Amino acid sequence: MKRTLFVASNRLGDAVLTTGVLHYLRETEPDAAITVVCGTIPKSLFEDIPGVERVIGIEKRRFSLHWPEVALKLGPVFWHRIVDFRASLLGFLPARHRHIWRGGNDTVHKAVANAALIGVDHPLPPRLIPTAEQRARAARWLGDDPGERPLLALAPTANFYQKQWPHENYLELAKRLTAADGILPGARVAVFGAPGEEAQALPVVAGLPASQAINLVGKTSPMEAAALLTRAALFVGNDSGLMHTAVAVGIPTVALFGIGKPAVYGPWGEKSLCLESTPKGTPIIRGGNPADPSGDPLPLDRVLAETEAFYRRITAA
Repeated sequence: MKRTLFVASNRLGDAVLTTGVLHYLRETEPDAAITVVCGTIPKSLFEDIPGVERVIGIEKRRFSLHWPEVALKLGPVFWHRIVDFRASLLGFLPARHRHIWRGGNDTVHKAVANAALIGVDHPLPPRLIPTAEQRARAARWLGDDPGERPLLALAPTANFYQKQWPHENYLELAKRLTAADGILPGARVAVFGAPGEEAQALPVVAGLPASQAINLVGKTSPMEAAALLTRAALFVGNDSGLMHTAVAVGIPTVALFGIGKPAVYGPWGEKSLCLESTPKGTPIIRGGNPADPSGDPLPLDRVLAETEAFYRRITAA
């Protein structure tokens, strides 16, 4: 049997961005059994993909000692193909075909660069397909809603504080989008965040009526979050792994960018909108522009207006 070794990132966002490549390999080489090596956080993204027979989650250790340990777990295999997005020691294992990440280009999006790594000349956007069981669990998380109200998904957190739009802005944005004259009148609001990100996310939950807010902060695995996001009419969030997850499940996605690299890590596709700070590259926290510390590099009114126009365009198509 042919075997493929797929080494993905330790970080959620980068791991999500590799899923398009994995699905492409699975579809073009259906006779190859795939082993995925990745961090423990994104492990659930890969576990239920057809054709993936094994997922090994790793924790980084000093002196890169985690790689020899993984090699021992893999055993003596001559791999049909190795795809290594981490340029790790595993890339040197015996293989017929090998594709090793050698660094990116700040002008090329990951959907393009990741595809080029395996010799594909067209983008391979991220793709997550929750199973029926995962969708059923998501339905239980959301509970009964007799009015069948739409769902607005918010991800007000990120892995660095300068990437976090103020939670006060998220709260006001949610209120305006779900108002009677908003684009999602009466919608429930699902607030996402990882464990440890409660300080930024929970004020948004607390500021909304209990009948409207759904607190998912620190409560879901990445794939559970993906299943929940499939139920959302719209996602708004910072530059984060959850933002890429929303893109990967195909829902309208608005991403708020400041100090990141939107050309590389912006939301991909026609159903996505990337809003950048002014001047570009300044933190999206309040006072993030040193030239104007009293100002807001990404004003609420601008985000509201552009989000409304984007959503109307998407839903009218």
